[in-house]
Amino acid sequence: MSSPTVEKTEAGPTPLELTAWLTERIATHLEMPAEDIRTDEPLGAYGLDSIYALTVVAEIEDHLGVTLEPTVMWDEPTVAGLVDVILAELPLAA
Repeated sequence: MSSPTVEKTEAGPTPLELTAWLTERIATHLEMPAEDIRTDEPLGAYGLDSIYALTVVAEIEDHLGVTLEPTVMWDEPTVAGLVDVILAELPLAA
């Protein structure tokens, strides 16, 4: 199964693309199928610890070219919440 990708375009990723990419990244760190991660479930319920949380934040920043607060995954502990924050940080297309 290939990993979802998020392409950096002027329009930015769609919420669906970003959700799929982020879920896959988190699933990789948790060593579980992405299909088993609910977007409305707090990630702590899956056992995502602080080291992996900071790693995921760094991956988001590197991949999408945004800057996020290191505490974003505690402030928004679900995939859906993170997607909203990330989309708000992405530059709007001109």
